[in-house]
Amino acid sequence: MDPSTEKPFAADGTTRSEEATLRSEAPSVSASYAEKDEERWTYGAQIQADQAALEARGLPGTRDLSLIWNHLSVRGVGGADDVVFAPDLGAIAAPWLVAKANKRVEAYTARRRERDPHNKMVWRPEMGTPKKGEPGLRKGQRYLFHDFSGSLSPGETMLVVGRPGSGCTTFLKSLAGLTGSYAGVEGSVQYGALEAGSKEMKSMSGDVAFVAENDEHDPNLTVSRTMDFALRTQTPAEGARALDPETGKPITPEQWQHKTKLDVLRAFHIEHTLPTKVGDSYVRGVSGGERKRVSLAECLTTGAQITMWDGATRGLDASTALAFAKQCRTISDEARKINVVSCYQAGNGIYAQFDKVTVIADGQVIYYGPRAEARGYFEALGFVHMDGANTADYLTAVTAVDERQIAEGFENVPTSAAEFAAIYAQSDVARRMRAQVDGMLADRAARESETEQERAYYASHRSKYAMSRFSQKVSFGSQMKAAIVKDVQQRWGDQWSFWARQLTTIVMGLVNGSIFYMIPATTTGLFLRCGVIFMMVLFPTILAFADVQASFEGRGVLGKHKAWSLYRPSAVLLAQTIVDLPILGAQIMLYVVSTYWMAGLQNLAGNFFMCWLFVVVCTLSLTTLFRTIGYSFNVYNDASKVSGSVFTFFVFYGGFSIYTPSMHPWLSWIRWINPIYYSMEAIIANELDNLHVTCAAPQLVPYGTPYAAAGMPSACAISGAVAGQDYVSGTAWMEAALWFYKRHVWRNFGIMIALWFIFIVLGMSMLEWLPAQGSTQDVTLFAREGSKVFTRDEEDDEVPGPAAFPDGHSIRRKPTRQDLERQLTAQSIHRVGTTFTWKNLTYTVQADGKDKQLLDKVSGYCKAGTITALMGSSGAGKTTLMDVLAARKSEGVITGEVLLNGQPLPISFQRTTGYCEQLDVHLPQATVREALEFSALLRQPRAIPDDEKLEYVETIMDLLELRNIEDAIIGEPGAGLGIEQRKRLNIGVELVSKPSLLFLDEPTSGLDGQSSYMIVSFLRKLAATGQSILCTIHQPSAALFAGFDQLLLLKAGGRTVYFGPTADMPEYFQSQGITWPEDVNPAEYMIDVVSGDLGKGRDFAQVWLDSPQYTKMIQELEEIKADSAQHAVHATEDGFEFAASTSTQMRLVTIRASRQLYRNLEYVMNKCILHIVTGLVVGFSYWKIGNSYADLQNRLFAIFAFVLVAPGVIVQTQPKFIANRDMFETREKKAKFYSWKVFCFGEIVAEVPYLLICAFLFWACWYNTVGLDMSPGIAGPVFLQMIFYEFLYTGIGQSIAAYAPNATFAALVLPIVMSGLLSFCGVMIPYGAITVFWRYWLYYLDPFTYLIQGLVVFPMWDQEVVCKASEMGSFDPPSNMTCGEYLTTFMTYATGYVDNPDATSGCQYCGYAKGSEYLATMNMTRHIDGWKGILITLLFCCSSYALVFLLLKLRSKKTKTAA
Repeated sequence: MDPSTEKPFAADGTTRSEEATLRSEAPSVSASYAEKDEERWTYGAQIQADQAALEARGLPGTRDLSLIWNHLSVRGVGGADDVVFAPDLGAIAAPWLVAKANKRVEAYTARRRERDPHNKMVWRPEMGTPKKGEPGLRKGQRYLFHDFSGSLSPGETMLVVGRPGSGCTTFLKSLAGLTGSYAGVEGSVQYGALEAGSKEMKSMSGDVAFVAENDEHDPNLTVSRTMDFALRTQTPAEGARALDPETGKPITPEQWQHKTKLDVLRAFHIEHTLPTKVGDSYVRGVSGGERKRVSLAECLTTGAQITMWDGATRGLDASTALAFAKQCRTISDEARKINVVSCYQAGNGIYAQFDKVTVIADGQVIYYGPRAEARGYFEALGFVHMDGANTADYLTAVTAVDERQIAEGFENVPTSAAEFAAIYAQSDVARRMRAQVDGMLADRAARESETEQERAYYASHRSKYAMSRFSQKVSFGSQMKAAIVKDVQQRWGDQWSFWARQLTTIVMGLVNGSIFYMIPATTTGLFLRCGVIFMMVLFPTILAFADVQASFEGRGVLGKHKAWSLYRPSAVLLAQTIVDLPILGAQIMLYVVSTYWMAGLQNLAGNFFMCWLFVVVCTLSLTTLFRTIGYSFNVYNDASKVSGSVFTFFVFYGGFSIYTPSMHPWLSWIRWINPIYYSMEAIIANELDNLHVTCAAPQLVPYGTPYAAAGMPSACAISGAVAGQDYVSGTAWMEAALWFYKRHVWRNFGIMIALWFIFIVLGMSMLEWLPAQGSTQDVTLFAREGSKVFTRDEEDDEVPGPAAFPDGHSIRRKPTRQDLERQLTAQSIHRVGTTFTWKNLTYTVQADGKDKQLLDKVSGYCKAGTITALMGSSGAGKTTLMDVLAARKSEGVITGEVLLNGQPLPISFQRTTGYCEQLDVHLPQATVREALEFSALLRQPRAIPDDEKLEYVETIMDLLELRNIEDAIIGEPGAGLGIEQRKRLNIGVELVSKPSLLFLDEPTSGLDGQSSYMIVSFLRKLAATGQSILCTIHQPSAALFAGFDQLLLLKAGGRTVYFGPTADMPEYFQSQGITWPEDVNPAEYMIDVVSGDLGKGRDFAQVWLDSPQYTKMIQELEEIKADSAQHAVHATEDGFEFAASTSTQMRLVTIRASRQLYRNLEYVMNKCILHIVTGLVVGFSYWKIGNSYADLQNRLFAIFAFVLVAPGVIVQTQPKFIANRDMFETREKKAKFYSWKVFCFGEIVAEVPYLLICAFLFWACWYNTVGLDMSPGIAGPVFLQMIFYEFLYTGIGQSIAAYAPNATFAALVLPIVMSGLLSFCGVMIPYGAITVFWRYWLYYLDPFTYLIQGLVVFPMWDQEVVCKASEMGSFDPPSNMTCGEYLTTFMTYATGYVDNPDATSGCQYCGYAKGSEYLATMNMTRHIDGWKGILITLLFCCSSYALVFLLLKLRSKKTKTAA
């Protein structure tokens, strides 16, 4: 057979080699059961085969469950008098701004009520306030949708359509029973005889599924592992699995899982993605369309009887979207399941798959009934259905005054949603639908029968060990097993983070061991032994901090799986804990081995393993606690605030920073719930018990040559010492100084296990309360200082707008489309046409160590004044080609030729071209207006006045219908703009730059038909001004498709199938023997031809290369290149890489960064609260420190405690910095908004005022509380050094974040950096005790060395010391000598003082007389060292910020163009 004619793909698009590989990896199963006829296999046939297998075992193949909603209404907040403003600092610093904004809202509300007195969707005073439990609106509420009734019988499908914001998503959530977050629900939803939310429904909630529009996945899992996990939790009981024909026994769970995985993936044609990571915006994985299909396939594994698919076709090409609709039809027909689908731009092929359709406008039903009657119903009202138009788009367009067409003879047609709803309520179709609902409600027996049948079916498929009161199908143990496998795969998938943990642990073990190398068995070594043990316990605790970030990021997937009842969320925490055991056990072993033995701790195996055991248990318990905190909060800043406070409490009360005898009673209770304290006591007690410690200077008194003779009286000035002895028992010292006891060791172990168990139970409880995906209400927030929508002149004509703020109305006259077109033409700045060409473009990347070609010799052109459509099936390489053409790729190898006007791409190419990416990446705290103005001011040529730039912004806002949300905070999905609004903003950000060449990647994805048509019409107007436009598009209607001039059609592998005029495409395929019906949508049909069954296995990429049309296209390409090069106007190239000057960039970026912090109240307040809490905790923990010997160390650690505020703040700073950096690198850097240096500058400068405030807050709460000297000459320098430290640690945190691949990795690097800085600064281990290798270079390179100098010298230098009796060294002098006489020589070179110099017995010696003597042991021998430390700290502040610039530069990769 000729290789060129061999069919390379199966019917579903999978290569035969891939199919063979999948089968070879499958568990053994009989050929008759496992193998499928590749030519004839369909998902419907497979469903029938599965049903037959069940019936062969005496089980029903299908079951029935109806869906009824009766007078269903959902109330939400955000009525006209309850606008939700975004929190900001102004509400705290200037509360009168809140009152001012509220007055504007009240004035707006009054005008709205006057102009719309009959609006029943929003609360008004005359409605009153219903009693608790009664239906009706309360103050500040509005109906998200009102009075919906309907029913679906088993096997029916329903399409829900409406313009964005009409209430489609809320309706689907309500049908799924996910209404817990709304203000109130009226009416009922019933599944058979069970009511949504009832106790009885709880055990069967897995039969109802809601699929959100956003894709939530673990990006580091492959598609295969993602599906495996879902299927492990859905495996039916043995009695409900098909029999293997060969063995006669039920197939194994593994066989069922593998077979089902292939079935659902084949249903969506994505088997080829099995070994590929799912990925996300920042992790490379499958394409966006493939990721959407993975989401759809994952939901199919649940086997839900009723499924709500919200925006299910978003991001899918027309053919794949139609295939999904057909699969829904097949599932309903064959399995008698109910499918409710909402989608935009549903083609007529998709529309035809549904039995019923619901049309929603402004929260009201304007049609619900048979799909076949919907078009005729609205035509009877006088609305024209244009030939070739999508009926679904027609249904939603009838309420759009500017879009609809009215038939002749119809003058009084409805306009508002209320009018449409009133007419529908009186219609015949409404009466028939009402009769259906009433009939089903009346037939209670039939619904009870359905319910019992469903219960029986559910019971037969559930494991006998599954908990009957919950809806999960497998036992809790099986859920844990599945979660364990998944957790291991997740960790291994994110190898950056996994190996970062191991590497930092090993490095810190070696560093700590070398710092504390061979601690002597003397009194000077007592503090060092405690210090090294503290570091062994502390470092893994800091490392566990990263789990807060990782757990918080995992909430999305957990919420999705909880909504689908795959498993109990608590199983995830238990699984993570179990996986921790071997990993942390081995990790801590590597850490403790190096530290323990290098430090020279007791050479006893029992002590070593006891140390390892307690460090492991402490790490496990705190890891669980930090995970619990991460899972418990909806906002990361809240989680980091709590975890930072917990870390601070536990470190201070761990038994080392504050010795137990010095703990004040009001906070000392913290040690009883502190695993660190119990670990410290147990390990130190094991280490010091029965240890004979020789007394050494400075504790030995007297010491030196004059007193070296045998028999000279001496003593040890240390707690636990016996008078007259020059040694001390380790046991006595720890019991006297630390209150640690050997007898507490196993008691502590038991308490730690109990605490660990408590943390696990707490975490499991918090996970069970985690909101399910879809159960939260989306809220749009508005900037309080903006709110221009409230201040329009009352005289403006009011025209209701399709976008709502806050309830769907505008008080500003909406410009007509003709107005906008005139403004667009008048403001257009395109002086010359732009021609863009590319030839033989190839793009290759590295994947799994091999070259993978994503584009294969693609050629084409985009002439001035034309729109070129780039189309193909999902995963064909459309976005990749767009990225390469727009010079957005920084990796891989690009070959070929890309020219602009026949010339190589100029330096200004990226900023003078607009690229509307598929991903909507924006600064969450910015408003819509601010985002548009920011783009216009930075990207339009610098010669254009700012006023003209801003005027163009106004035009674009009106054109894209963004006026009513201009002051809305962009936010994140769920707490900000909706998906459709973000898409329009995404387009607007590019349009306001007035690009000469415009790239748009799926600009209409997520938009309704009217908005899509408006966008394409607008693109035609832009093209008419001479602009060249290249656009990828999915699911265009026939009318929309006809709006494109040229078409570039790709197939899998980035290979060209067709390039040429759109109108000539059908003729081309007809010339290749393809039948082309007249009544099909070309956009859908051509994908089926190229990638589906209609192509009959032909390689159309090769067909194209062999065609005369290809030869002609190449000739035209060369002619266009030559002509455009000859006529190009080169003077238009200004030679600037960035449109705005550097000073303008710095000004605008800094203003935006400052505004972000102003509105990011949680971030700023968490920083402030952490400083306040830490300051108060330290202050009251070291309350009014005395002047004893022990108080010297307390004073030192009270000051040193300020240093420990850094980790808790940095873990908040890094995610913000990384999020902003990713936004910059993903969008703004590639579009040449501003330079990377300006980004760093803005991030640094914006933090300055808050760092000053934080330093003051800590100082005010801490300084006087601990009893430090308030003299200006002492307090002033300390405060100055505290300010410098705020800058220093912020620079360190930002520098780590600048290079880290993600926030989790940054959180893992932070411990090694902070631990290293703390270890070498001379506090944890005094200067003289630092190993020589480190002492003479790293000690002096450590910025914390100078930080400590500037903090401690001033308040401690002149501090007098008065030892307590227990701290004195006590001995008797030689006979006939007083204490003073005996120690005269000693006092000439020793520190301290003799308390009773005239005594002849019982001499009392104190080791230090002034703080300066104590500081000398820390290498601070001069008072000027304090000022030296301050100045050098300032230099390190500058260098840390320089490091931010350097590391971001090293991370930044230059984008590539064809070579």
